[in-house]
Amino acid sequence: MKRESGNNDYFNFKNLFNILKNFLHNNFIKSTVFIWITAVFFFSTSCIVSDEVCRKEKNSRLKVGFYTAILNSSTGNYTLSTLSIDSLTVNGVDSLGNIMDSVLYNNSKNLSSIKLPLNKFSNESKFIIRFNDSIQDTLTVFHTNYDQYLSFECGIIRNHLIDTVLITNHFVDSVKIQEHNVSTIDAEHLQIFHN
Repeated sequence: MKRESGNNDYFNFKNLFNILKNFLHNNFIKSTVFIWITAVFFFSTSCIVSDEVCRKEKNSRLKVGFYTAILNSSTGNYTLSTLSIDSLTVNGVDSLGNIMDSVLYNNSKNLSSIKLPLNKFSNESKFIIRFNDSIQDTLTVFHTNYDQYLSFECGIIRNHLIDTVLITNHFVDSVKIQEHNVSTIDAEHLQIFHN
């Protein structure tokens, strides 16, 4: 007996289509419920993955650490030591040099590092840092802003690339850029030194 595959495949497909059509027609309510449950399952599992990404930190902050250099009298070498500031107040400064209403840190005690938001719409961010309620320095950060795409649902994150840092020298001796890329990753970007 000779088999013609083309015609049998066509009839098998046609038979399968007729069986499925009869099943859906005879079991309309069951098939509708099945389709709805399947659709809800797929949509809910796809949202869980996107939701996890959207819940991650989306604010890029400049992390600044405070340090002092201690002279070892026997060796004559300096060693780096974390500096805990007794009292610290930080305000943002606008492009005209006016202190902004929002206080980022208000007389915060025993801090060895702080996190500051950089300006998302300008390439310059300026802060007034008041140490121990008396001595004040101005920190100016020049940076380039760029967007990092997360997903369609979550949007973008505005990150920054530090170009130059300037600081007045009333309490602070110097500042060092440790990491140029400011993103949602928790890394120390600037080191401020006091002796």
